[in-house]
This record gives sequence, structure tokens and C-alpha cells, in this order.
Amino acid sequence: MKDTKSVLLLLALIIFFVYVLRNFLGRVSAFFFIPIDSFLFISHSIPPVIMWMFFGLLIGIIYGSFIAIKKYKLDLKLIIYPIGIFIITLSLILLISFLLKGSSHDENLPDNSRNKTSGDNQSKETNLVNNVEFNNAFKKGIEAVNEEESKSAIKYFKKAVKLNKDNTQLDSLANIYLQIAKEKCEAYKSNSQLRYLSNNYYNYAAALTKQTPKVCK
Repeated sequence: MKDTKSVLLLLALIIFFVYVLRNFLGRVSAFFFIPIDSFLFISHSIPPVIMWMFFGLLIGIIYGSFIAIKKYKLDLKLIIYPIGIFIITLSLILLISFLLKGSSHDENLPDNSRNKTSGDNQSKETNLVNNVEFNNAFKKGIEAVNEEESKSAIKYFKKAVKLNKDNTQLDSLANIYLQIAKEKCEAYKSNSQLRYLSNNYYNYAAALTKQTPKVCK
């Protein structure tokens, strides 16, 4: 009975701290999940949930192998095999993603453009430059949000959308900011002077998705 009460008390404390630190945890999760989600992306035909399940399975294989090695006192070098499978699989995901993006880019080009090598090289260089600029603007936008510089954040996010509006990171981050905005709106409904906090996050999400920003009421 005492053990049950201790477990319930521990769960209650965890829930309390998660609630108190929800905004901080939301920002930390954005830095963690968005890059991995982008890395696991192969094609729009494959749901992100499947890729995340596959990623979790690979992590589980490594963890399970470690537990088995420790429990049965096996050679620690055996952990190299699951880690090797993990690295090879992620490398294949990255390679397939790169090949599919390259083929889809070629299919969208006109027939006369495919025969122009110089034009293809210029296009690749332009895409590379745009990708670097996108990542830079996207990162600076998040940093501006963390520093509560709303105008700068919106400026950087709009620049990122202009450079690559189809990037999945934009929608993922917009959903996170919408959730934060809703939570802040509920928290500050009784204090109109603090509603600008939630409105800022609504504006961030709108800048990332090119939609009309919502307002906390």
C-alpha cells in the first residue's frame, strides 16, 4: 500500500514539474524532434509515424542487446553489431532520401533543360545556397523566439518560408508554436495585459505557414 502511494506521489510530482516547465520543454523538444524528423523524411507517401516507429525499433535493438549482454555476461564487443545495423540503416535512409529528392527534381524539369549540363549545375548550386540560407534563417528565427525578439523572429521565419515553403520543418515548428500559444492563452485569459505572449506565438505560427494569425480572446 505504501509503495502504491509512493508511486502515485512520484507521478504527481512529475506531472507537476512537466506542467510548470512545459514552455521550456516545448522549446527543447523542438530542437530535438525537428532535425530528426527532417532526417527521417524520405517521401510524402511514407507517414512520419512509420519512420519514427522504425527509428524507435533501432534504438530498442541497441538497448535490448546491451541489457542481454549485461545480464548474461557476454562479450561487450557484441554491442558493435546492433550499433552497426543502426548506422547502416540510417545511412541507407539518408541515401534513399537524397536519391528520391534528386529524381523528383529531374522529373519536374522540362525536357530541353535536362540536356543542358551547365543549367543543371547552376540549379544545384542555387538549391544548395538556398538550403544553407533557409537553415540559417530558420535557426535565427528560433533563437529570436527564445530571446523574445518577436519582430526579428517573424522576419526570419518569413525569409525561411520564401526560401523553401515546402520544408516539413516549417509545419512541425508551427504546430509546436500553436500549442504553446493555446496554453499561454488559457493561462492569461484573465489578464489582458499578458495576452500578447500567446499572440506572439500565434504570429510565429502564421509566419511559418503564411496564414492569418489567430488572436487570444
